[in-house]
Amino acid sequence: MSIDYRNNDAVLTICQNNPNKTITISGINQAASDLTGFAPADFIGSPLKNVLPARIGELLDEYVEFDNNANDVGAVLGKVQSFSILGKDGKEKAYKIKVMQAESGSGNLFFSIVLRDAMDIRKNEAVRNVIQENFKGHESINQVTGLPDRDSLVKDIGLMKRYASTGVNSCLAILQLDHADEITAKYGEEVFNNIIKHVAFIARQSLRPDDVLASINNKQIGVLLVDAAFASARMVFNRLRWQIAANPYITPNKTSIGLSISMSFCKIGGNNSDEEFLQNAEKSLAELSAKNFNSLIEVNLA
Repeated sequence: MSIDYRNNDAVLTICQNNPNKTITISGINQAASDLTGFAPADFIGSPLKNVLPARIGELLDEYVEFDNNANDVGAVLGKVQSFSILGKDGKEKAYKIKVMQAESGSGNLFFSIVLRDAMDIRKNEAVRNVIQENFKGHESINQVTGLPDRDSLVKDIGLMKRYASTGVNSCLAILQLDHADEITAKYGEEVFNNIIKHVAFIARQSLRPDDVLASINNKQIGVLLVDAAFASARMVFNRLRWQIAANPYITPNKTSIGLSISMSFCKIGGNNSDEEFLQNAEKSLAELSAKNFNSLIEVNLA
């Protein structure tokens, strides 16, 4: 079974041994060690109950039946709303968790528990809420697309450059419809504008509510990933390209128009003015699209 977590996630591996009726910690990655403050030697081989508050240990005692191949630990911990681990000082530290069955064999079931610091999550949510309010405070709308306009995006870039100094990273991408002139010549400007709206709708469905879409001009859309690591941006933007390619625009007379886009993306930062930052991003896309279509390139503007 494939495990859906990222390389930098904090992960504990748990073994449910049904013949011996034990639940032990069989692994801890470096990210989890850093997050919890425990070295691998402190955890590996220990009963899971040793590091849990009594109330969670009691849940395991009550509901884990150790039947052959029973998904007991995953079922119990998957219902826990507030998961805590006892620190070396004996105090509880709260985490949000995601539990996934990893593998099984010889009466053993293994589970991966992905840990996220609950306090950090609350802080990040509060910061994102403030950012969203600031975005709304200077937003003006492009009348054709219904998206925030270019000036709004420039101000959003400036805001995220300031937040970058506090550890809130973000990435900007510029999305351009391939063969725009040919599509306009063949189908007309109204159809082309509807295609841009169609692309924006797909992007909105693909991205998180916190992320920003803006109309740079009549051919380009800006995408601002808020509180996003640069390392994961390529995956997000590639997925968006594939989704657009998989959803052609259908005209009112049922003509299907296949679409592809080219994108350049970069990390928000640097000492250029906000307008210069966007101009440099636009220039990088112009250089890309002059050479080939349906492409994604990362550029360093920070």
